Amino acid sequence: MKKVVIALIALIISVAIWGALATSQTPPTSTFKTESMSIGEISNTVSATGTLAAVDDVVVGAQLSGQITEVYVDFNDSVSENQLLAQLDPRTFAAQVAQAQANVDKTTADIALQQLTVRQAIVDLEQAQRDLVRAQELAKQRSISADELDDAETLVTTQQINVERSNTQLQVLAATLASNQASLAQAQIQLDRTEIRAPITGFVIDRTIEPGQTVASSYNTPELFTLAKDLTQMEIEAYIDESDIGQISLGQRAQFNVDAYPERQFRGKVDQIQKAPQTSSGVISYTVVINANNQQNLLLPGMTANLEISIDAVPKAQRISNAAIRVASRFNNNDEQPKQRGMLGQLNLTEAQRQLLRDKMPKRDASMGPGRGVAEQQKQRMDKILNEILTPEQLALRDQLQSGKIKRGQVLILRDGEAEPLQVDIGLSDDQYTQIISPDLTGLEVITQIKVQR
Repeated sequence: MKKVVIALIALIISVAIWGALATSQTPPTSTFKTESMSIGEISNTVSATGTLAAVDDVVVGAQLSGQITEVYVDFNDSVSENQLLAQLDPRTFAAQVAQAQANVDKTTADIALQQLTVRQAIVDLEQAQRDLVRAQELAKQRSISADELDDAETLVTTQQINVERSNTQLQVLAATLASNQASLAQAQIQLDRTEIRAPITGFVIDRTIEPGQTVASSYNTPELFTLAKDLTQMEIEAYIDESDIGQISLGQRAQFNVDAYPERQFRGKVDQIQKAPQTSSGVISYTVVINANNQQNLLLPGMTANLEISIDAVPKAQRISNAAIRVASRFNNNDEQPKQRGMLGQLNLTEAQRQLLRDKMPKRDASMGPGRGVAEQQKQRMDKILNEILTPEQLALRDQLQSGKIKRGQVLILRDGEAEPLQVDIGLSDDQYTQIISPDLTGLEVITQIKVQR
């Protein structure tokens, strides 16, 4: 019996060992998840938040200090240019106008009186001149003494001084009148400023005062109303991080939504890039102004906009998911990778273009040496020839290659149950897709996931 038990145990151990060895010798198998190339839009965007505001809005303030006696408009009221919006207590300023007017009237009367004085001085001078002529004739006849003649001459001189004095006093009064008139005009301006009027035609979007409230303009202008000319055009002041501002340019498209309509997308364009930096908690940003249509008046001033500014966009791109790029980057099969193509290979030159390039490009002579200047000349010559023989589409592709907008990469294609690397030219990428510029992936199964089973 013991021998039977021992034999069974030995058999079980042998079977277990054989099974383990058989399992360890089974090669691992791989399963692949694939997808086909699709056609769709790819866009590279910069995200930001901003605040909506009316394009043409005006803050109406008070230039004087005083008490508000009347408010004639309310929120959302339509107003026309120069319409009376509110009234400051005018009594103090009306009294100043009355005082200035009284000063003008008094000076005017003084001028009229002084004009009579001037006329009287002229009459007295003319009489003294006639008396002097008679005295001179009598002095020739020795009918009057020399002292009497001197008195006549002195009287003429005195009357001349009186005329000059009277004219000077008249000029002083004229200057006083001009000053009083200026004071009257200033007082009238101050009185007019007690009437708060609309500078534009539009409607009231904000009002910060009530009747009986006192405003003070000693240090800054109190803001009483905000008027908007039109809300069919809105603007967004967005703050763009300094790391992204270099990608923003005028005219770029933007789309945004607001919390009031989270499912609705609004569109706009970059209208202004302000160069003044804004610093908050050590982070530097720049203000970018985006204009947007608001024909349905859904957008209101002060709303927060969640923005996506389109940097680059391809509306009908050959695209694959980003997972395909990530899987290919982890795939280690260097022996089977195809050789890298140069830029000329990526331009897909026709045979005729290749022949033209060979004919126009001079062969490098060994006597030219390996100098750096020679290589630069060769490059310039090559660029000139390419500018002549390439099509507009090929020229655009070359510029993209040189600027780095197109990059080299690889994807994995499923062929006969095996992963095969394929060299590709990569364009734009967003958070879901990557653009494949070449080659054409139509009909190919692109691997997006590899699972290895042992």
